[in-house]
Amino acid sequence: MKKVMKILAIPVGIVLLYAVVVLCIEFFYILVPSKGAAIDPVKDTNSAILVIDVQNMLTSYDNERKMHEYKVDIFLKNVNTVLDKLKKLEPVYIRQEFPKNSFLSFLLPTFPEEGDPGTAINKLIYREKSKIITKSRGDAFTNPSLQQYLESKKIGTLYITGLAAEFCVDSTIKGAVAKGYKVFVVKDAVISVSGGEPSAGRIEKYKSYGATVISVDDLK
Repeated sequence: MKKVMKILAIPVGIVLLYAVVVLCIEFFYILVPSKGAAIDPVKDTNSAILVIDVQNMLTSYDNERKMHEYKVDIFLKNVNTVLDKLKKLEPVYIRQEFPKNSFLSFLLPTFPEEGDPGTAINKLIYREKSKIITKSRGDAFTNPSLQQYLESKKIGTLYITGLAAEFCVDSTIKGAVAKGYKVFVVKDAVISVSGGEPSAGRIEKYKSYGATVISVDDLK
């Protein structure tokens, strides 16, 4: 029995070590908030829509059963409704991907990797020729190109949609508010890792950051 336990201890130890490494990467790299100067609210008066990580791999685009089970189909419909109702505003698509054959893509294979078809924005919601900003962390503003682009368009108000409610959406909301953006989170156009809309607790967190939480029906 002791010999069996010793044998089992090796794979269990490897799994635990892997879990610790992944958690460390998430908390000390992926989920680290962005830095950068605040915008000028007097100058930046335009609005845009951020569509965060609505990519093939992350929306089960090739698995209809899973899409329905996790309410991805409803989520995509609501994102489209936001884009249609706010069609005068520019959509900016955020794309999560790790560099090809990198240490991160090896450790976290469920995330899209550079060049993989899974990184593509889901065609059901993509508007042709729209701006795409790539990131490798949770907060979209960790890529300075996003803020630079928004400032070039004099954008100071953001309508946020996308996934996942608990991670990249949450981090991007914090990053946006910290830089002085006025943020509206369209709750039914944001999806949780467990499927469906963000929990009541998560919505309260968004509000505590300084964001305004609305629904698709609130849009005119």
